[in-house]
Amino acid sequence: MAQAPFVINPGLTAIGIDFAGVNATQRGYIADRVVPRVRTDAPLFRYASYPTEEAFTVYDTQVGRLSRLNEIEQSATEATGAVLDYGLKSGIPYRDQMAAMSQSVPMDPKARAVRDVIDKVQLAREIRCAGLLFSPGNYLTGYKATLSGTGQFSDLTNSDPVQVIIDAAAGMLVKPNVAVMGLEVFNVLRRHPKVSVALGGSQESGRYVPADELAGILGVERIEIGNTLQQTNKRGQTFASSRIWGKHLALLNVPAVGADSMVNNPAEPAFALTFQWGEKVAGEIAAPEMGLWGGTWVKAGESLVERLVAQQAGYLFTNAIA
Repeated sequence: MAQAPFVINPGLTAIGIDFAGVNATQRGYIADRVVPRVRTDAPLFRYASYPTEEAFTVYDTQVGRLSRLNEIEQSATEATGAVLDYGLKSGIPYRDQMAAMSQSVPMDPKARAVRDVIDKVQLAREIRCAGLLFSPGNYLTGYKATLSGTGQFSDLTNSDPVQVIIDAAAGMLVKPNVAVMGLEVFNVLRRHPKVSVALGGSQESGRYVPADELAGILGVERIEIGNTLQQTNKRGQTFASSRIWGKHLALLNVPAVGADSMVNNPAEPAFALTFQWGEKVAGEIAAPEMGLWGGTWVKAGESLVERLVAQQAGYLFTNAIA
């Protein structure tokens, strides 16, 4: 196999991989927790797609003393996909590198550049995953609802989010185990009078319910709360921002991951998965044209693609709050 002209720097790559985990926690990124990763052997990959009805087909399982067992007939189709490359580069002039080396406590500008690039790559992925999970067009008919007026959970008097959410989950072919929502939605639900009543309290308790208790009454294993901002103004304009995860709520089946953060069982019916080829990479490229003294481009990124897999494993509430 031909060597890529981009030479990977193992030290900078290690910094990028280590920083990505820490940064996701600090910045509140949840993409890897709601659209988990599966490794692929090549940039072009294949995976099996099974008809929903096969999970519910009833077979005659009784076996005679000398008879042959009935066979399960599988009609899986082979779906294909291709990863996309996501990355950025950051320039470091030679004079900046020399200035850093002259400090009594040297600060490596290349490491700082890798961290900055990885953060921006993660932010872009967070936006993509929020768009994937909160787009009504990605959900089946009967597996989505747009709330309005007194039906929105922010109407603390008339709405009943507990009943609405558990009824929606009960009608799904694949039981959800995760509820994904923006911070604003979570803050409304955790103080909703109907949530308090469902937990055995009173409508006037004023108690703010923690995420684990809310998950219990909604019938899911955990709640994932998106709490990240994105810049909405153009460069050079006054700063403006909006919440990436907005005012929506999704019920999803999300498969468990192992110690390597990869899905344990890719055959489990997940609403969406991330197919990843290779690892995060980082390196540097000489840039003699940069400034008077030249410099270095630090480049980092990853190759992956987010795909819908089992639409029966997701239910979306658009505009859950006003």
